[in-house]
Amino acid sequence: MNDGPDVGAAVRRGVRLFNHGRYFTAQQLFEETWQAVAGPERGFLEALVQLAAGMHLRTRRGATQGAEHLLIRALVGFEEWKPAAYEVDVERLTVEFDAYVQWIREVKRPHRLLDRLRIPRIRAGTGAR
Repeated sequence: MNDGPDVGAAVRRGVRLFNHGRYFTAQQLFEETWQAVAGPERGFLEALVQLAAGMHLRTRRGATQGAEHLLIRALVGFEEWKPAAYEVDVERLTVEFDAYVQWIREVKRPHRLLDRLRIPRIRAGTGAR
């Protein structure tokens, strides 16, 4: 009998929210799941929390430095989950969000509406842990 949450289902739901720009809601879902599990998947969920929180700070709060810090922490957290985990293409995610962080550093300005076109999506990958 499994008393914990279905991590795979939570990740899929959170990814859908994230990819629709609902970063805060995705962060809450990832965090609730992270708090409810005790296994190694906590590291993956924590990285998702940081990624969603960073994007919320960047797009809704204009906190570029805080967003950059959280996004970098997320990328470090994803390293051990490459190439894929919980149906997420972690390899692609890290490459695309690393490029996004570099772009944030280059433009040195708060988020603008058209910047949303630059935001990577979390893509499906093969393989799960």
